[in-house]
Amino acid sequence: MKRERATDLRRLRQSGALGLFVGAFLLGYAVLAGLRPELPFADNESTLLLLGTGALVYGLVARHNERDYRTVFRPAGAVVIGLGVCIWLCLGVAFLFELISADAGTPDARPGYVALGFAGGTALMLGAVMTWIGKARETRKRSQFTRREAILAVCLIWLAASLVGGLPFLYGAGMAPVDAFFESVSGLTTTGATVITDIEVRLSRPLLLWRSVIQGLGGMGIVVLFVAVFPNVGVGGKHMFRGEVTGTSAEGLRPRIAETSMVLWRLYATFTLILTVALCLTGVNTFESLCHAFATMGTGGLSTRDGSVGGLHNPAAEYVIAVFMLVGSVNYALYYVLLRERSAKRMFQNVELRVFLALVAGTTLAITAMLYSGGVHDHLELAFRRSLFFVATTVSSTGFSTDDYTAYPSPAFGLMIFLMFVGGCSGSTAGGLKIERVVLLVKQALAQVKKSFRPSSILNVRMGRSVVENEVLADVAAFFLIYMGSLAMGAFVVCWIEGCPVPTAFGAMLSCLSNMGPGPFHDLPWRAMSDVGSTVHIDNFAHYQPATKVVFCLGMLLGRLEFFTIFALFVPGFWKR
Repeated sequence: MKRERATDLRRLRQSGALGLFVGAFLLGYAVLAGLRPELPFADNESTLLLLGTGALVYGLVARHNERDYRTVFRPAGAVVIGLGVCIWLCLGVAFLFELISADAGTPDARPGYVALGFAGGTALMLGAVMTWIGKARETRKRSQFTRREAILAVCLIWLAASLVGGLPFLYGAGMAPVDAFFESVSGLTTTGATVITDIEVRLSRPLLLWRSVIQGLGGMGIVVLFVAVFPNVGVGGKHMFRGEVTGTSAEGLRPRIAETSMVLWRLYATFTLILTVALCLTGVNTFESLCHAFATMGTGGLSTRDGSVGGLHNPAAEYVIAVFMLVGSVNYALYYVLLRERSAKRMFQNVELRVFLALVAGTTLAITAMLYSGGVHDHLELAFRRSLFFVATTVSSTGFSTDDYTAYPSPAFGLMIFLMFVGGCSGSTAGGLKIERVVLLVKQALAQVKKSFRPSSILNVRMGRSVVENEVLADVAAFFLIYMGSLAMGAFVVCWIEGCPVPTAFGAMLSCLSNMGPGPFHDLPWRAMSDVGSTVHIDNFAHYQPATKVVFCLGMLLGRLEFFTIFALFVPGFWKR
């Protein structure tokens, strides 16, 4: 057995060396093709970048691997098979919508049906192969699925899901591979950034529905869903759950992680259904109500309209979506407590929730005053509605829009940047640093200031009545440092590739890391946008180069998995025995 294992690892390292060579060659050729368009396959620069990056990552992992991690392909394969089934379900649901309420103003749906059919079949075949690879190497009990394997499984699941999720756009919308991958990553991470500039012309109903569904799947988490559907993964399920759930801790709502996952998804599905019905009652058609419900509860922000929610021209729908964006920004554990105890008292005793509500109320009133007094909106109700929506979409990291935010006063724009950093509550579908972390950072800083003139005092940082352990405080400080470092490094790389101003790169990278979507400062003039003019406000990522879009995809995944899960793979000790 040991001899066979040594042989397998030797073959794995040899394949890793080949992967490094192929990856370096493809990436080098892609860079050269960008400089010399006359070279063969220069039009497929984005494909070369994706293939080269994948080969290089595989080579690095396989070359330095001292453990056999192929068992992680089994859960990843199961998720890919599940996505294939979801794609085919979308095909069926979209066909029913077309039969019941055909809309002559929408693009021809037939290419979308074909794209979903082929994409679903590809996903099922790929998932079957991955499951077979993992099952063939699974010689241990499932309960011995280690923490390292769980971390690797979470990363592999999200990478595979992002690739599979982009297939319908690749087949049915004529998008380049990098663009299809970007759109898929944006939907699954609920970022809401898009590279599609003509949604109502380019995407038919089947593709619009799939674009909305991936936001719903990514909102609560595909790994959380996997653990809920396959509760027999044992201890590995607990490690995978912690690798994806947001916040400073991942305390279970129920004794078992599988039960916790199922509770979360039931709450999430219930809110989505309620929102769909509420939007229908406001006059939005059933198809768009369903799509916007997925995008709202997942805090994704990818709309069916080029003008986002503003394109609906429905004030009542704006209020409903704004309220449910805030609902999605609250810790779902508090909703479970509310249902279990039939009382809101304990729910509103939560410090994070009270800070969140105070922040939303304060910024909404402040921006309402700015818009009304500054003459941006002449009617007080309109100023309040646009301000509430603006605050809700920003703090929840949804990214919907109803207004031209570039016309807002500079202080309102500054509040937008602040809310993008802060984000929603821990355990919610929102992005950003999270309210809980910000509160702990502030309290820790105040404690250190007090210690400067009372060095002998022992000051505990509390969250409510509970004393926060030093390990949690260290985790929060490390998260903040990694977040700011990733933001700075990402902005530098974007500036280097694009030659754009620092504010443009900063705003775009902040949007991706915070899973916010629309990036501020896109309207500044720079060479990649020279074809559309320097005075046009652009709220999408279509005009960035393929290499930059790959960087943004990494930023979105880092923000969704909260850095530690992905960065662990780059620590050499992770791959050693």
